[in-house]
Amino acid sequence: MSSNWPKIIRDPVHNIVPFEDDPADKLLLNLINTKEFQRLRRIKQLGLSQLVFPGADHSRFAHSIGVMHIARRILDRVAKLCPKCVDNDQRMVVLAAALLHDIGHGPFSHAFEKATREKHEKRTLEIITSDDTDVNSVSGVLKATDPKLPDRLKVFFDEDLNEDDREDAEVPRFLVQIVSSQLDADRFDYLLRDSYSTGAEYGRFDIEWILQHLGVDDEKGRFFLDRKALYAGETYVFARYHMYRSVYYHKTTRAAEVMLRLLFSRFKKCLEAETSECGRKQVVPDAPSAVCAVFEQGSIPLDDYLLLDDHSLTEFAKACTKSSDRVLAELASGLLHRQLFKATDVTDLASPGVVQFCEKAKSIISTAGFETDFALADDTPSDTPYKLYNPDHDNPATQICVETSRGEYQELSERSESVKHALTRKYTLVRYYYPASVREEIRDHAEPLLSKE
Repeated sequence: MSSNWPKIIRDPVHNIVPFEDDPADKLLLNLINTKEFQRLRRIKQLGLSQLVFPGADHSRFAHSIGVMHIARRILDRVAKLCPKCVDNDQRMVVLAAALLHDIGHGPFSHAFEKATREKHEKRTLEIITSDDTDVNSVSGVLKATDPKLPDRLKVFFDEDLNEDDREDAEVPRFLVQIVSSQLDADRFDYLLRDSYSTGAEYGRFDIEWILQHLGVDDEKGRFFLDRKALYAGETYVFARYHMYRSVYYHKTTRAAEVMLRLLFSRFKKCLEAETSECGRKQVVPDAPSAVCAVFEQGSIPLDDYLLLDDHSLTEFAKACTKSSDRVLAELASGLLHRQLFKATDVTDLASPGVVQFCEKAKSIISTAGFETDFALADDTPSDTPYKLYNPDHDNPATQICVETSRGEYQELSERSESVKHALTRKYTLVRYYYPASVREEIRDHAEPLLSKE
């Protein structure tokens, strides 16, 4: 980038993302240039969704910059409405948190996390609070700006943080909600970005109207939408609902995720069956060492974890195609060449029929020569599109408040019948996946056993 200010990043969703010659923006640029943040270029935002939506190859890197940009716009709105509600120091902390919120994500995003149980939030905290003082590391950059900055950022990522530490961070809860809530910069960006990249228009909503009508209730320390933004708020929560149903929970994307999960499970089982180090190395001889370490050691050191990206798993899959283990080879080849499992959706069907379906499907799959444990898998994605506030929950959801004509505040579902009746209940999809080669036989002999009664 040019030595002149402002520095500019061009973004397909937000167009101009500027950085000015001030301490906060200089910190953000230094964080973007760290090794951990640059790694996010090599991690797709939507994991395996590119197998369904060819344009969905955008990265966590681009998304994180977008979240930071929207957070900055929200802070600008706060400063206009309530100049005393946020100072320059707090602004810098919020923007750093927005930029770094996904820094701990693993390869293929949530698909890897589900398969390995590596929590990206835990890794995010590790990266931010690391003892690494390298000027090219996240923790090094943060400490060079303010030695207390890593600890202050915990308030955004550590759900178990005690109240004393929260107070020491000197970041009001409503500012934390800019990064994590039901009306946050993260959701704003991923809905718009994922909609743009997949071509699914369902994720679009009027972000400009929402930002212009975002208010601050300084008495209770929370955001609200003024009454003119009620319909924009409705559209926003429905956009999230439709993106989950149409994109994030797409049956073919989930087929790839199921196969990845089975691939990892099979690899781990093969490793456990070997009693010698030499034998374990021969399971997949050319597998990247960083990937092997995840399954041999469980939780791995941070430095090893940061070696993992989408390229690592692609190389792992390539290596698995040469494995002498047939299951590993077939699953890996299917993922690489998009020969994906097929699905039978049993959502809302009666339990006895589902049990009979599974028994018949297992018989068909076994007769075809497959190992049923790695050729028939259930998948049950679930979501609550809009969560009502419940203080008795371990992690009570932050509600979206809308101003009334009398200047009072009501929770969104109380103002919107459509949200109340359509989006406040949890839904769960139930699907069974199996190799494409048995699809016709399962359709003819197993699916007729399903019943709605």
